[in-house]
Amino acid sequence: MDQLIARREEWVTERRLHVAEMERRATEADTKLSRLYEAIENGLVDMGDPSLKARIAELTTIRDQARGDAERAVAHIERISPEITVESLHAFALAAKHKLRHDDGSYARNHVRAVAQRVEVHSKTDVRICGTRTELLRTLTAVSGVEAAVLGTRAFGPKWCRLRDSNT
Repeated sequence: MDQLIARREEWVTERRLHVAEMERRATEADTKLSRLYEAIENGLVDMGDPSLKARIAELTTIRDQARGDAERAVAHIERISPEITVESLHAFALAAKHKLRHDDGSYARNHVRAVAQRVEVHSKTDVRICGTRTELLRTLTAVSGVEAAVLGTRAFGPKWCRLRDSNT
């Protein structure tokens, strides 16, 4: 689980660096635009220059695009990356432990299926539950109360074939 937390933090750090780069580009373009406008006001640039309008349009496009990219990246980070902490992992483990077994000692199959794709029994005391990280993250964030985890589309679900003979 430490790898999971470390990988998630690394992903968020990379996204935040990308946002900082986009904001830097927007600031650079904005600074260039303000210097260009200042040069126009001071009469240093000929207003009849055909490349002037193209340069202003180019800088405006770069600035607006960089700001839009930064805003979308921030929204993506907030929507996709719920905070996974040691406490939330511990709460998930406790909830899973309590819900995996019924009072009579039998296993609750629906809860095992929610987390696991495969259960390997190695010995009487050693059982390994295997599943994809995506399903584990979806279940973990759903247990911690984050709505975004439930909104995703499952990759592996019942397949439906259109032809009648394939479904009988």
